[in-house]
Amino acid sequence: MRWIRNFTVFLMLVWIVGACLKQPENSIIPQIQLLSVDFKHVFPTAADTLILKVKFTDGDGDLGINGDDSVLYQSATDEFVDINTPFYFVYDTIKQIIVNPPTHSNNLSLLPGYQYVNYAAKRLIHKHPFDTLPALTCKDWEYRASPADTLYIKQNPNNFNIFVDVYTKNPDGTYTYFDPNNLVTFGSLCVTNLFNGRFPVLSSDLGKKSSLDGTITYKIESAALYLRFHSQTLKLKIYILDRALHKSNMVESDDFVIH
Repeated sequence: MRWIRNFTVFLMLVWIVGACLKQPENSIIPQIQLLSVDFKHVFPTAADTLILKVKFTDGDGDLGINGDDSVLYQSATDEFVDINTPFYFVYDTIKQIIVNPPTHSNNLSLLPGYQYVNYAAKRLIHKHPFDTLPALTCKDWEYRASPADTLYIKQNPNNFNIFVDVYTKNPDGTYTYFDPNNLVTFGSLCVTNLFNGRFPVLSSDLGKKSSLDGTITYKIESAALYLRFHSQTLKLKIYILDRALHKSNMVESDDFVIH
């Protein structure tokens, strides 16, 4: 399974953006158009690269998340959306309920009577809420090395603003969604995101709410792209989110083959 390790190590998400400001004339819900999909097989001299070019328009220009953003402000009254990931859940052993809201820390000094929701409880306590928890996968559980434990988590979809779903074509012409959460054996090599990512803020002044259009070049680099998908026919489905969490239209690629 060496290619999985390579995939984890070499996966990088890169954005090259060209954009221009205009007077408001487009919908505040972003619209995208897929211009091209290109695959470059250069491993082992460098990581293989899947390159997507996406044309966009957005009526108020509120596109992008910077690296230091932890919340997105939704209004002038300071309402905000948390964009950190993942969430960790804590269990109140006295009230026998999972505490809401969850936390972003997996190593807090919890008060007496509270504990992280872990997989041991899922296996041993066959009553609500533990009997409804999902099976052991990278998507829903995280291995914590110190102190060693397996903690129940929830991914925050608002952490990303560009989403890429990969589908493999079957002999009968149908397509199967490729779930990256099924890639690896659970443990320290778990990778919950392989294709989704972030592009940075594109407007020079988000407060102007000016119309914005341009092209995003989005690169997914990994030695495992060729190893996993060689000679397979693929299709991509892509959409983006703006800072108000408006979801763009979804675009589909034509079929293409990894050579």
